[in-house]
Amino acid sequence: MSSKVISMPEADNPTRAFVADAVASGRRNVVLDINPALASLSATLVESRANDEIVMRFTAPQSATQGNGVVGGGTLASMLDLAMAMSVLSRLKPGLTCATISLTVNMQAAGTQGDFVAVAGVDKVGRQVAFAHARLYDAEGTRLIASATSSLAVFGERA
Repeated sequence: MSSKVISMPEADNPTRAFVADAVASGRRNVVLDINPALASLSATLVESRANDEIVMRFTAPQSATQGNGVVGGGTLASMLDLAMAMSVLSRLKPGLTCATISLTVNMQAAGTQGDFVAVAGVDKVGRQVAFAHARLYDAEGTRLIASATSSLAVFGERA
């Protein structure tokens, strides 16, 4: 009796697979409603650039505004964090995923309810840690609202 070892395909993060495919195929204006965090901010992959940056659009809902009409810092940080994570995920191989382990955000201006544009890129992907950066602009992409850097743990997707 021969005993063949059949290897099962590794589980893959569906968000990683979707974003990596969209970036690799150069798709534009792709609605990213593939997980609750992205859907809650109406995230859209606007484009991927030749310099390995991605551009995303987010919409801050009214529920994210403070009494003065300004979008809360946590919501702005979430946009930056998601943009950096999508940038890293687009560069990972199937079966790998990532999670933020360090996030530094610098606010430059107040953001009001509505659309924001994030530009995110990967500085380095190592075996265990990736490093990314992002900038968040107003809807027109002209006024810098916040910037961020992050470190993300890289690990195998759990089945």
